[in-house]
Amino acid sequence: MKDFYEQLIEHDLNPYLLFDSSGKVKSYNKEAEFLLNFVGIKELFQLAVSNASLNFGFNHKYVSLKYNKQSYYAILVGYANDDEIVLRLYKVVSNSTHTIKDEKLKLVNIFSLIDLSKNSTLLHSKLEIDELYDISIPEVKVNINDFLLCLNECFTIFKHKEKISLQVYIKTGEYEIINQKKCKIVALEFKSEQNLSFDKSTEKILENKAVTSNANIFFDHNSLKLELPMIL
Repeated sequence: MKDFYEQLIEHDLNPYLLFDSSGKVKSYNKEAEFLLNFVGIKELFQLAVSNASLNFGFNHKYVSLKYNKQSYYAILVGYANDDEIVLRLYKVVSNSTHTIKDEKLKLVNIFSLIDLSKNSTLLHSKLEIDELYDISIPEVKVNINDFLLCLNECFTIFKHKEKISLQVYIKTGEYEIINQKKCKIVALEFKSEQNLSFDKSTEKILENKAVTSNANIFFDHNSLKLELPMIL
């Protein structure tokens, strides 16, 4: 029976992590292993500790969390002694299909849009950009106006920095289902040598512009990544 419950946890759609008192992970399931690609162990341990009940037992809390493309609506934190603490995150799951109306999209060279946005947004900026582009990326269908507005916001974030890198590439082994077809993903990764501070208002503006342009946007301490499906 014990093995059955262990297998149940292992194949659960929700991430599960067991920490020791120092914050080291003692065990985790497959979903947690995937989650750890996008968020550090230290951050998840702090999430568990800061939401633990005052006394031994379990604390169930509704929170809104997002790591990469995964969103979570609640967590469960529990401990029965001072040596171990467990964290479980409850994933937001949707079976809706992603549909994009083709009449709003135009085939375009994405590097031309990047140059157009860069030249207009950084007109009086001294920002130096180290560019690393995968020039094998073909023309893709995007809503040109919406995507340009999103790109402009991204470049504006960095216009007062001294230097950044911009890498444009096709993500390996990842795709999205758009209009019931598999589409590869193009990533635009802006990275600074300095830490960035994204306030909630700025994040919300960027997220809204990304969604409007059929893209996803992700924030890190020194980088910003824009991902869009390769609709050909």
